[in-house]
Amino acid sequence: MVCITNTIQSMTSASTTLQVRLPRALRDNASSALEEMGLDLPTAVRLYLTKVAKTRRIPFPLEAEPIAEVLEVDRATQLRMDRIAKSWKKTKSRQ
Repeated sequence: MVCITNTIQSMTSASTTLQVRLPRALRDNASSALEEMGLDLPTAVRLYLTKVAKTRRIPFPLEAEPIAEVLEVDRATQLRMDRIAKSWKKTKSRQ
């Protein structure tokens, strides 16, 4: 009973507006995909924010590609690094 009351209260409480700037193509593509799922953009945003609020997490994994830095090294250093990498791979494969 309390749960239903809380749900009804939250549905009837004052709402607020969220404005987000994004590229038109992104909005159009997302709207099209959501429409195929039977959703509109505002409903999808509400679903997302509700999930974040309830779980206190982003509902999908967030990852970034590691930043690779290219360093110039002489041939002798490169050969030593290659031997270390080869040795490391052998050690890892035994674990």
